[in-house]
Amino acid sequence: MSTVSLGRNNRLKLERPKLGPARGNRMRKQKQPLAQPERRGLDTPRFVLAGLKFLVFAALGLGALCVLGFGLLYGYRFVTTHAYFGLNEIAVTGNERLAYGDILAAADVKLGQNCLEVNVGQVESRLAENPWIKGAAVRRELPGRLVIRVEERQPSFWVRQEERMYYADALGNLITPVAPGEFASLPVLELDPEAPAASRAALLALPRIVERMNGLELPFGLAQMAWIRVTGSGEMELFLDGPRLALRFALDGFETQLNRLAQVWKDLLRRDELAKVASISAREGRVWVEMRRAVNG
Repeated sequence: MSTVSLGRNNRLKLERPKLGPARGNRMRKQKQPLAQPERRGLDTPRFVLAGLKFLVFAALGLGALCVLGFGLLYGYRFVTTHAYFGLNEIAVTGNERLAYGDILAAADVKLGQNCLEVNVGQVESRLAENPWIKGAAVRRELPGRLVIRVEERQPSFWVRQEERMYYADALGNLITPVAPGEFASLPVLELDPEAPAASRAALLALPRIVERMNGLELPFGLAQMAWIRVTGSGEMELFLDGPRLALRFALDGFETQLNRLAQVWKDLLRRDELAKVASISAREGRVWVEMRRAVNG
């Protein structure tokens, strides 16, 4: 706001209020930082250093692996050749027919062999190749003991095939040919090739029949049998060599038929008439006894 005052020489003087420093009406433009030039390509020195570092670590790791592998190989060769781990005992259990030496020969192991060098799986496989061995288990006991446990096949019969005689188990499965000079008191099993159904039924019943005879459930045993024959009519015939007595029974319901044969056998034995009997037959719920013919003197 302006005021009028009387100045020197009696003249009016117009006074204006003092204002602050004049400011411009235009906005000032902020200064922008200078744009950095765009960097193109890779930082060559840093990339080279990273690559060199990787190669150094890779070489160190590879060297460590080589040293470790060499150490393991040396250690393995050391323990598998050191006398401390030599076999000083080989224990064999479960063998009855095969001798101790036969087991070691089949297993291909011997005393003095390094215990750690023995491949247990290969030893078991070699033993299983023997026809008399049903199964085998091998165990190492450090530092120098090997335990071999075998399960042998048990022969129950002789079976003739193609003009050769074979050992067979209770199921009629062939084991191995009978070698010259070998002797065993086993009955001969004869199957009828023209009656396959009867033969199959007989093979299914054989294990139970053998079990009952070996378990003394019947008054006659397997060792007394000279031969066992299966007929085409579905019957089994047993011939006892000692008393020269034939037993016949139907395979259909053979458990019941055997029980009836045993009862009649015991009754004849009690009456002291068993020696006079030629055969006993059980079938269709009945039992027939055939007496020996008297010899005229």
